[in-house]
Amino acid sequence: MRAHRDPAREAGRPGTAVRRTERLARPARWPAAALAAVLALGGCGIAPTGVQDRGRPPVISYSPTWVTVYLLRDGRLEPVRIPVGSDTASDIVDTLFRAGKQPPEPELTTALDAFRHYDTETTRYAESGRRKDLGDTTGYRLNVILSGEGTLSRAGIAQLTCTIRQNKQESIWSVEITRLFPGEPRSWGEHTCFEFRDLAADGVRLPP
Repeated sequence: MRAHRDPAREAGRPGTAVRRTERLARPARWPAAALAAVLALGGCGIAPTGVQDRGRPPVISYSPTWVTVYLLRDGRLEPVRIPVGSDTASDIVDTLFRAGKQPPEPELTTALDAFRHYDTETTRYAESGRRKDLGDTTGYRLNVILSGEGTLSRAGIAQLTCTIRQNKQESIWSVEITRLFPGEPRSWGEHTCFEFRDLAADGVRLPP
């Protein structure tokens, strides 16, 4: 006759406890394909998405300021459009000298090769006598200060004067040109572009 099995007694047997512990600790076996799919879709809790086009990256556009400078073609004044960082009087004069060193066309030259732009100064004055149509409107005289040796030709004076007047007609009424050094300072007087109208190239209309 088989003895009745007492579960309480068997619970105290060492072998029985080990077998039950192995069953509890043993992990469930998942099929390899299913496990890989779960890891791919649910990794880190973020569902995968396709590549999304967010448009082009932002681009900073720069629109330069353009000024007109006067170079020489066969000794006659020819207007040329040149981009500059700003349209201040000093930058305009610098642009004229730079364009003379690297003219946009081989036929264009300059009469300013022997000189360098040193500084610019403005003085305010009322020209009610010369500009009666504007009453007592106050304008400015621009003094262009150069360095260099030799004599500035009439064509060079015209280049400086007409370039300034072309771009600053409303504020600069006249241009005075001075050589500061080397040697003794020298002034080439005060000018407007109108007095150089005989140097204009064919079809070119100079500013006043």
